Amino acid sequence: MFFSKSTLLGLLSVVASVSLFAAEAQTTYWDQLTPKMETVEDPFKSLDDNQMFDMATIARFQEAQKQQDFQVSEAAKQEVEKIRQGLQAQGIDVEHLFSVRNKIMQQRQALASLPNKDVLNAKRKIPGFITPIEMKGTKVTKFFLVPTAGACIHTPPPPANQLVLIEYPEGIELISLTTPVWVQGELTGQQSTQDVDYSDGSANVESVYAMTADSIELYSPE
Repeated sequence: MFFSKSTLLGLLSVVASVSLFAAEAQTTYWDQLTPKMETVEDPFKSLDDNQMFDMATIARFQEAQKQQDFQVSEAAKQEVEKIRQGLQAQGIDVEHLFSVRNKIMQQRQALASLPNKDVLNAKRKIPGFITPIEMKGTKVTKFFLVPTAGACIHTPPPPANQLVLIEYPEGIELISLTTPVWVQGELTGQQSTQDVDYSDGSANVESVYAMTADSIELYSPE
């Protein structure tokens, strides 16, 4: 088969276009940063307010018993046992509910603290707001990208997988904490803790995502 100069140039142009397309960052939103997992159905949703109150009373009593200096009275024991029997008479398996409760708590912790592996190690373009960590002159060179304006200015901070630690050595002039931006670069899974100043103090803020930004631009809807 004979390839002319124009044909070869055309093929090279196509290859270059395909490579550029493959390297383009994929727009990624904050809900996509939460890991995907099967969730345990919450059995507490079927309880009425009185039943929820009784369950909470038993839970507080059990937690108090774990304290070393807690002294339980016989009257308190009898009252909690009466509540437990009352729930059982209504067909509520108290121990089962507490077992499921522990699974739900572990699941919620995982959903808030683990990265979504499906979005890692790829070029991403994420919208958000800047919470400065390090400055160089008037430019921000290191910051948390957060989903809502001022998310790290008041305690508590967002969950660890709703923060992205951004390194941007060339820096960006910060217009305001309420100015949204697009940040583009390779998203990686990296657990880190940074000291952030709040309006009401300072604290260590954890993140499970990191990115060295290729570019930052003012936000505009796509």
